[in-house]
Amino acid sequence: MSQALKSDGIPASLLRQIPLAEIKAQARAALVRQQDRAMNRPWPVPERCRSETDYALLVAELDRMRATKTTAPQGDLAARLGIGKATMSERIKRAKDLGLWDGKRPTDKAWQLITEWKNDEEGR
Repeated sequence: MSQALKSDGIPASLLRQIPLAEIKAQARAALVRQQDRAMNRPWPVPERCRSETDYALLVAELDRMRATKTTAPQGDLAARLGIGKATMSERIKRAKDLGLWDGKRPTDKAWQLITEWKNDEEGR
């Protein structure tokens, strides 16, 4: 910072330290969250989770349901999918193990997978 103040500019060495790719990915993920929450459409959670993207959709839907102040989002989502609460708990645990759920909300990794999924869907 002292170099920047002395030269009235930002030195290249300081600019290189800024994680621009990470900032861009986080901004995209935030935009996806805002757009989908604004529309309040349910995420298309598959009946069986086979891929990381399936688990990402599951936790995104769980997050959406929590945001709507559903009293029992896990139970409601389990009922909607036609699975038991124990199965839902196992899927959430698996999502945590995959680094897609932090216990309260989807992680950046989950939102990145959803962004990729949405881009694939729009390309079809």
